[in-house]
Amino acid sequence: MKVPIAPPRRLVELEIDGRPVRVPEGSTILQACRAEGIETPTICYADNLTPVNVCRVCVVEVEGARALVPACSRAVEPGMKVRTDTERVRHSRRLVLEFLASSVDLSLAPDIHRWQEIYEAHPERFGALMEPLPEGERDAREPGHHQPVEPGTAETVHQPVKVDNDLYVRDYSR
Repeated sequence: MKVPIAPPRRLVELEIDGRPVRVPEGSTILQACRAEGIETPTICYADNLTPVNVCRVCVVEVEGARALVPACSRAVEPGMKVRTDTERVRHSRRLVLEFLASSVDLSLAPDIHRWQEIYEAHPERFGALMEPLPEGERDAREPGHHQPVEPGTAETVHQPVKVDNDLYVRDYSR
């Protein structure tokens, strides 16, 4: 039986938080951080999924980049200088965690509670926190119904299908 052998991958040298790091070409910043034991929080990332960049809690600062970049999807480059714990990164992560905790029941997410402490997040400044749901009711709630609806606020995804013409149908439940 023949075992397929992949061609060797070149190593890329970069710097993370002032430490020199070597990782295989094609690795992401997140993979490089994890290889070095640098904790980078993630919510929407899983090893078996394509990165979708929606949670924005894994952002890091890359020298020369204007905006913070998601570590879960940004590939490493030779000579790249990455900072994972600057005030800008901490502020961004704090806001993401505050927004999330102010609108979602996080009673079953111990990692997020730990990150809230690390990043000194205070979600109550964005309104009343959602109370933990009794067991069994957690998935029975409709999106957006943890706070009373006020007139003039955005509706939830449960809206009637809107047909502007036969070619353009808006169905927000999809």
